[in-house]
Amino acid sequence: MRRAAKRENEDPHPKVEPQSPCSWPNSTLPSEWGTSGGSQSLGPRALKAGENPLKDSRIFHVLWRNQTTKKHKTWTGNGTLVVTGSVVTLKDDTGKVVDTMTCFRQRELRENDQLEVGSRDVEVQEEIKTVEECFTQRQLEIDNWCQKIDAQNGYADTSSPLLIARAPFKKIKSEADALTPSHMEIVQHKMKHVSYEAPTSGTSHVLEKKMCEQNSLKKDNPPMEFTQSEFLCLLAPAELQKRILIFLSDYAETSKVKSPLLKEVVRTVCDHPVLLKTLVNKTELQELMEVLDTILPPWPDMGLYDSAKFEFLHVMLDNLVAERGEKCCILANSEDCLTLVRGYCQSYSLDHAQLDGPKKVDLFNSLAEGEPMVGLILTSDLSQLRALRCKHLIIYNLNAREHANKLLAVGAMDTTIYTLITAGGSTEELQFYSQMAGNTDDNLADWTAIEPPFDCDFFEETAISDSLDCIQRVYSRKIKVKT
Repeated sequence: MRRAAKRENEDPHPKVEPQSPCSWPNSTLPSEWGTSGGSQSLGPRALKAGENPLKDSRIFHVLWRNQTTKKHKTWTGNGTLVVTGSVVTLKDDTGKVVDTMTCFRQRELRENDQLEVGSRDVEVQEEIKTVEECFTQRQLEIDNWCQKIDAQNGYADTSSPLLIARAPFKKIKSEADALTPSHMEIVQHKMKHVSYEAPTSGTSHVLEKKMCEQNSLKKDNPPMEFTQSEFLCLLAPAELQKRILIFLSDYAETSKVKSPLLKEVVRTVCDHPVLLKTLVNKTELQELMEVLDTILPPWPDMGLYDSAKFEFLHVMLDNLVAERGEKCCILANSEDCLTLVRGYCQSYSLDHAQLDGPKKVDLFNSLAEGEPMVGLILTSDLSQLRALRCKHLIIYNLNAREHANKLLAVGAMDTTIYTLITAGGSTEELQFYSQMAGNTDDNLADWTAIEPPFDCDFFEETAISDSLDCIQRVYSRKIKVKT
């Protein structure tokens, strides 16, 4: 695997170069069930004797479902909600993490409270208050997991379903929607109100001639159809990002720093924690940066895997550009983000160029040997850029997405667009759902939601590398363009 090989080849004591911040090494922690990177084949582990899950957390039974705009909603299933400090984690009935969020204003949860955890609606049921209840719940999760694995392998015994140690979850009964007229009935209704007038004898031969000419042109030049595939990728924050976001959540409770400044810091962490060094000289953030300095590793120790978005980006560049030889563009809001990408391309010898004018776009579009394979684009340059031809476009910042369609050449080739969003209840994730809910032309109801475990068809269709384990959810859609 390229990721493993790359780690082995890295110098354990690299020289720090300001222009190549992304060559810094990093280490990853082994994942286990119950984390965003856990493997489904492992299943939930049994609690050990003397272990107390309630030591630093509160745990609640809950009902949960994916957020939807449907009028009649139904709960997806049972689960648990684990509250540890300012971090809220939603797990399903097998103990697998479904979603997380960081609460910047903590609240006292009570039975029947309803809240949003990431992209899920949750209703709180009774609280688990004893260690014995924790052991019972974990055993139930193990049983549920075993039953699901048996069902997947065709060994499920439906004659004796598992007995649940607590009341089954509530359901809102879905009522049938009012009957709507069929498509044919609508067409027939419209035809009643459409008047038709036959052409006069003086013009019929002209119309007939034009129709013949048009049919001949269609046969000689049949329309070409291209597909624009778009994927909105919600990524679980890296361990360092998670630690900083939790700290900022606690800091916001007592801090006098204004909310817009805190949001700027959170957005920077979502891009990559190493970019916090660009805020060090801001007078209004001096106190916060001094406090953050006590929990941050040294800047040179931050690496590729300390940002979920940058991990996604570098793995995709390896997969698409280095291995497949396909061109890829990166669209970002800040020069700092592009500096990270530029540093990575320099470190691993990927031909790249910043596309800041029409001539550079033309060179990038050409198939001439020696032209760059990776294009770097700043949103502030978009006004002078048009007709970009690239097979893959990665949008690093959520706010840059609205400009992407103006950049690409319409109907020139099949294009895949990836928008990267840091999840885990971050400000970026909340902004994403807020924007999509308020946009009638781009509502999530028109997208297909895909969640792990992902199958081979998913990786083939999306061209996403199967080595990425930070993906929590993907929204996809395809648009056909005829020319």
